[in-house]
Amino acid sequence: MNTAPSLAFAESEFRKASKSRPDKDCVRVARRDGWVELRDDKTVFGAPDDDRLVFTAEEFDAFLAGVREGCTEGLCLEINRRDTDGMYVFRRRGWAAVELVFTEAELLAFQDGVTNHEFDAIAYTA
Repeated sequence: MNTAPSLAFAESEFRKASKSRPDKDCVRVARRDGWVELRDDKTVFGAPDDDRLVFTAEEFDAFLAGVREGCTEGLCLEINRRDTDGMYVFRRRGWAAVELVFTEAELLAFQDGVTNHEFDAIAYTA
């Protein structure tokens, strides 16, 4: 479950995949001190509806590896396409209280960033 305390990530700590267009909305990822947060930058940073998905770094690293290997069943992040509008819903597995919703273009840019190791821990230390 999402029981981690607020890590108070600064807006500058969140990054998006390089495939994302500069002026477009996207999935943002922050990493620090063994924690990872995902947010949707269509929402104003710090606003009451600026929901986050929170994972341990270990959980998120397992997700990254799973995506690269083509096996995401049972991992911390669930991504499902809604039939009603074709949008993609990101949820923490087993915890539906927070959902982040993205377009296909946003999803594809995020997946490209995962494939190219843009959200790996080492990328945040450089």
